[in-house]
Amino acid sequence: MPSEFKKTCHIIGAGRVGKTLALLLSQQHTWRLSHIVSSSLSPSAVSAEVCRSVAQLPPADAVLLAVPDDAIETVALALADSPHFRAGTLAVHLSGAKTVAALAAVTERGGLAGSLHPVFAFADPVLAAANLAGSLCALETQDQRALALLTELAQILGLQPFTVLSEYKSRYHAALSAASNFSITLAGFARNLLSTIALPDDLAQRLVYRLMKQSIENLAALSPEQALTGPIVRGDTATVAAHLSAMTAEEQAFYRVLAQATAELAAGRLKMSEANCCEAKIQAAQAMRAVLRQQTE
Repeated sequence: MPSEFKKTCHIIGAGRVGKTLALLLSQQHTWRLSHIVSSSLSPSAVSAEVCRSVAQLPPADAVLLAVPDDAIETVALALADSPHFRAGTLAVHLSGAKTVAALAAVTERGGLAGSLHPVFAFADPVLAAANLAGSLCALETQDQRALALLTELAQILGLQPFTVLSEYKSRYHAALSAASNFSITLAGFARNLLSTIALPDDLAQRLVYRLMKQSIENLAALSPEQALTGPIVRGDTATVAAHLSAMTAEEQAFYRVLAQATAELAAGRLKMSEANCCEAKIQAAQAMRAVLRQQTE
């Protein structure tokens, strides 16, 4: 092992996240990526030895479990039962939803347990490895020794770590899932609306993407209430009614749910600035909520 390496680590699993972390760990000189457990990965694809079983892993300072959430407990048990597992080894799962309790088998055998969840959409390993640096990363553990190792690992991966308490893990992940997944669902809804008005597909794609991008960029400096634009926050009930009249019944149902939530957000903004807000705007917001309630009855 080159003298510059301070620690040795393994990765179990070679999906998109596992491959991304393997690429990044292979590019630095602090932690040596020794082995990857995968049933399909080619040894030539990474600068580490590929093995087919957890039981084949040699001792290491840390083992990253890049496996589906439902497999974490089973893999943790296999790791704890492996012949070369030693006390003090840090087992790290990468789930944003599961807590470190999923690694109980490891801690019962003297190991350390932690969770490292990069806040990033891993679509392609090569692209992810090129763009992951600077991303936020949630750390969760109940051990200070594990926290020090997790922080070091996050930093060598180019991540900005913060901690999340175990009891808030599900709510934390629900928020991130809503931000990531529901925005894609919303883009799909907008694209479907445009698909019926004879616009070229590439133009529809650009219309939706560019406007959503602008809105997201506004959130970098503004709260959701402050970043909100459009007919609902303006109290333009006639425009909203026109939207609904142009939609199918199924589209209307989805739009109304979003519009009602947006109206509540708009009301929050008006409440924050009520002293400086004209009565007409407050009444318009109330009228908007009334129209949406009528539409859903």
